[in-house]
Amino acid sequence: MRGPWWRRCVTVLLVGLVWWGGWPARADGAGAPVPVDCHTRQLTEASTDVELRLENHARSVAEASGLMKVRVPSSWPYANDLLLSESSEPYRRALRCLLRAPDTMKRPEEWRTHSPRVKAEASWVEVGYETQFRFNNGGRFNVGPWMMDVHTKQWSFSLAPPPALNGARWDHVRIDLGGLAASRVAPRPSKADSGHLEWTALGQPRTGGPMVTVDVLPPWQRAWAATSGSSEPWLVANAAGMTTWWVGSSIVIVAAALRARRQPAGPALTEPENSSSTDLWWWGVLKALLGVMVLLLYKAMLTITEAVSDDPPAWLGYSMRWPVLIGVVAGWLLVVSARPRKSVVVAASLVAAAAALVAATPSLFGLPPQLATATGPSDGGLAVLMAMAAAMQWLWLAGVVLWAWMLAHGGGLLRPAATPPRLRRLGPALAVVVLLLLGWAVWSLERKWQRVSWLADHTVAAYHVQHVASLARDMASFASQVPAWYYTHTWVLTGIAIVALLRARDLAPAVPYASPTPLDRLLLAVFFAVVVAWRQGSYAGSQALAALWLVLAIAALYGLLAVGQRRSVLTQHLEGCAGSPQLCETITEAERNDLITRARRHRELTTALRTIDQAGGEATLKRHAIEKELSRLHRWRPARGTDGAARPWLPAQVTVIDVALSWGPHAKWWDNARRAAVLAAAFGIPGSILMVWMAYSPPAEWMRRGLYMFGASEMVWLFVYWELVWAGAGLVLGALWRLLPGRRGPARALSLTIAYTLLIALGLIGNLITDQEIGNVAVGISLMLLVLTLTSLAMDADTFRSERRFWPNRVGLLLSIYQIRSFSAQVAYILMQLIAVLTVLKFFAGADGRWK
Repeated sequence: MRGPWWRRCVTVLLVGLVWWGGWPARADGAGAPVPVDCHTRQLTEASTDVELRLENHARSVAEASGLMKVRVPSSWPYANDLLLSESSEPYRRALRCLLRAPDTMKRPEEWRTHSPRVKAEASWVEVGYETQFRFNNGGRFNVGPWMMDVHTKQWSFSLAPPPALNGARWDHVRIDLGGLAASRVAPRPSKADSGHLEWTALGQPRTGGPMVTVDVLPPWQRAWAATSGSSEPWLVANAAGMTTWWVGSSIVIVAAALRARRQPAGPALTEPENSSSTDLWWWGVLKALLGVMVLLLYKAMLTITEAVSDDPPAWLGYSMRWPVLIGVVAGWLLVVSARPRKSVVVAASLVAAAAALVAATPSLFGLPPQLATATGPSDGGLAVLMAMAAAMQWLWLAGVVLWAWMLAHGGGLLRPAATPPRLRRLGPALAVVVLLLLGWAVWSLERKWQRVSWLADHTVAAYHVQHVASLARDMASFASQVPAWYYTHTWVLTGIAIVALLRARDLAPAVPYASPTPLDRLLLAVFFAVVVAWRQGSYAGSQALAALWLVLAIAALYGLLAVGQRRSVLTQHLEGCAGSPQLCETITEAERNDLITRARRHRELTTALRTIDQAGGEATLKRHAIEKELSRLHRWRPARGTDGAARPWLPAQVTVIDVALSWGPHAKWWDNARRAAVLAAAFGIPGSILMVWMAYSPPAEWMRRGLYMFGASEMVWLFVYWELVWAGAGLVLGALWRLLPGRRGPARALSLTIAYTLLIALGLIGNLITDQEIGNVAVGISLMLLVLTLTSLAMDADTFRSERRFWPNRVGLLLSIYQIRSFSAQVAYILMQLIAVLTVLKFFAGADGRWK
């Protein structure tokens, strides 16, 4: 096959999807499945043990895990079928008899980490059936042999055996309530101890009712979390809380953009400053508008309409069609507002029109008004829904890419000669990515269907109809969720916009500021809040307080700067004369080389002085000369044009080495920020891999992520997210290098990590109140401190990079900079951090540890 690589990829993926979509299931019969004779009379000798364990404490959502063991005699006609392949119909038929009632074959809420374990003996065959259930939705669900009835004020667990086991013996039934309080238990248990209930020798099930029923009173935290995903008021409240966070950040960056136009970095507003501030302003407005559309409007529109009208339009109640239309409009707006080439605008308009046509008039494509129903569309209708989802993906992906390019180019982060992306390059590249993402979604939805219907009869024609119907509903749901998924990741664009404006201000000619200006500090505080700060999750299923963390993160960085104003080296005043200025006011970028030279001489004299101390009293005169020269270095040179004025001196606790290290490796603070960002991103790669592994290592979590429509993109994104966090933290560290407290780089890294940790500590208070898991915060804090410490050490070494050729490696250079005793302390400091990280990992990876 000849042609560009992307055309080959697109062709292969399209052929695969078309082949999969048109391949019919094997149909040996038609209509509903024929009831199977399970030979229940021969199952009277079977015995069953059942366990149900609830996990309630230290988690955001309560969970239940169950185990059902069934021992059937070898004389049962289907006993040997249990030993066959899991994909064989006789195997599924045997398990349907033992595990299911005819009307509960498909169970979306039931999860399994593995298939039932079958063990054969001489006269018995035992089946071990393990299930999992999460209390994250209200309603009635079948899980294993249990009926779960989940409501706000009460949860009920009823043991309802499959009909084929009505004549079997139920020897043991055990329930561990996990600390929940029981309000009703029937029948009376044989043994009860602190929420552990046990029934023995129950005999045969009663007809017309469950064998065991237990009602519990969930705590308010778990009750809220269980109903927030299915209660309309809670959905609107959560959407409103998230929207407030996004709108609040938009207000701050719009205000900063307007202020940047009034307060340029140099004497006049430059073209890069004008362009980047305008882009930031437009992005802030657009982000607020998209937030209202994507996060709030489609969830609140029906509620608002019902409040003002007694007869709202029926189409407002279509849960997937309405958000798809909003998502198409929002995606098209995202693309065209990025000011792309006309060809890109035309292509985006055609793609948006095609997707909107499917959502607005589904009858033209043989789809129901709801886009998908239980009866299901044809295979052609499923293909139309796939095309609609692909169009939605292309729109939003193109919009994010175009805005990222525009923001970066406007602030000077790209080459000045760079031109906007062309359709012939952008379109096919995005199409390949979209098809890969769509392929994963189709694959995950197929696996979800197999999980839900693994015991259904695959040989009847009705199975294929139900299969297509399930895929169609999930594909329409996937299309409706694409806008929210992309929008919640557009904080990266906010970070790019802020960095671009900071870069544009640095490019201004004759910038007189040695440190970030108040406006730059505001931009860095918003950047810290959006990119670096730990993202607190929901509390008891509610995200109504999301906007609070934006305020707290900005306040945390300003609090750190307030401490630095009193404790940093360069904010201290010179001594020896009245009205002495701060150190940062006496250093210019042009005098940096002289500062480094004097700091090097200070180190040489200090080393010589230590040698004299070891030699004893034979070199008193030499010692006096060295101390005299050190005193001269401690004196500060007068400002230009003030010859003859008194020369002030450095504060007693500050040396010229401290001043050089506090100034940083580069003349401009922006260059310090850029260098620290690159170093932190490089040092953070192992930490990013570790955080991804921690998130996906639990078998249950890997199982759920593998069946998630955005699972592959989420895994890749998680690595990118942590790299952005490390790089963002490094950028803030380098930009504020001259304003942070401490004389050495590790002290500055520690201060920024403390601000990062305080936000997490505040979030943990909410976790403790709502009895939720703490998660991986200890590992995150340890890695943040380690990454920033390594970055700060590299920054200190770079400060004296002119001496790099005299040392075999950076360690030797640091040995000279810090002196031997101080450097030994730094090595011990690093080792302590490594030990802390390993200790935390060992704790969480232990038998009782739980990654979240």
